[in-house]
Amino acid sequence: MQKYDIHVCLISAQAAPNLLPILDSDFKPKKAIFLVSKTMKQRAEYLAKTFEKLNVKVKLKNISDEFNFGLMEDEIFKLVEEYENESIALNVTGGTKLMSIAAENAFSALGKPIFYIDTDSNHILFISKDEEQKWLPNLEMKAKNKIDIYLSAYGSTVLTTQDPNARKEYLPAIEPFIKHYDNYTQLIPMLNMHATLSQSNGYKSEYTKANPKINKIDELFLGLDYQGLINYDGQQIDFKNKEIKTFLNGGWLEDYTYFQLKEISNIEDIACGADVANPKFKLGKNEYSSENKGNKNEFDIVFMAKNKLHIIECKTQLMDKNGGIKADDILYKLETLKDYGGLMTKKCLVSYFEVPEQVKNRANFLNIEIIQGKDLQRLKSKIQEWIGKR
Repeated sequence: MQKYDIHVCLISAQAAPNLLPILDSDFKPKKAIFLVSKTMKQRAEYLAKTFEKLNVKVKLKNISDEFNFGLMEDEIFKLVEEYENESIALNVTGGTKLMSIAAENAFSALGKPIFYIDTDSNHILFISKDEEQKWLPNLEMKAKNKIDIYLSAYGSTVLTTQDPNARKEYLPAIEPFIKHYDNYTQLIPMLNMHATLSQSNGYKSEYTKANPKINKIDELFLGLDYQGLINYDGQQIDFKNKEIKTFLNGGWLEDYTYFQLKEISNIEDIACGADVANPKFKLGKNEYSSENKGNKNEFDIVFMAKNKLHIIECKTQLMDKNGGIKADDILYKLETLKDYGGLMTKKCLVSYFEVPEQVKNRANFLNIEIIQGKDLQRLKSKIQEWIGKR
């Protein structure tokens, strides 16, 4: 089997093509050499730290001028000559087109192997021949991905995650929300409203003229009381504590989605309620400091599958028929979150309510998957279909 002690990597804004071979224990090198242009120095540093966490030594080789092809080719030739008697291969996937051509020329001239990472087919594709002039066979990549490692390659840090197992006992109480969807479309907004109102009143909410009862709301609250989540006396709804209030104010959809995903075998790693800091976040500073404001985000659900980062935002609020500020904010957040994991990051909105056509069209333009309404009754299969899409 092809295995090389040294990988030469062309650094670009996309870390995944250089990272994935390192995550395959059968293909992992002992050392990596990064060819780095002036504009990619910071990206190279992020990736180098990640490689070193994985016990791969890194050497950075700066390219003097990425637009001077002749000079760049000479520099790469000299580099490869230094390692002519060692087990070395070129990962030609990253970098600029000029850089990849220059590197390929140097490695081809010196008879060193060259490979390309096809993340969609999950293969290492060889574009060079062996000593007998036979094409080197392609290899199936066996990369094992972890969310924190993948994000660190892009300079991001997972600060904290939630443990949905602590709330798993609550899930039977909300299963009717999905199984008997039509019976709850009017009730969920009322549940959200009372949970929100309770926030400033010791997690208690009462019926007033401003928030009257509607048909079947008593049945909902009596059912939640029977399940032990709330205390309800026909007038006052006592959500007991912050955890239950948050769960009933839409957090249940995150937990439900999480446990549906846990049943999908090809998901390699998954987290719920993950606070993730971008590269500008100062880890030694308070998260509420002026320097750190706006430099972290919460991911409702994040997971790795088929070498890609998948992000899901879960919502149980109604959206305005015209898209509205709320809908735009949700889509904008999802579009922004992809920056944490590069261009291959996939995004999805899981909405309890059906979203307006305007929102669907906007989401389609942004390549954001939408799973909505009664589709939640087959959420697991819908997510599997989404994972399979390119």
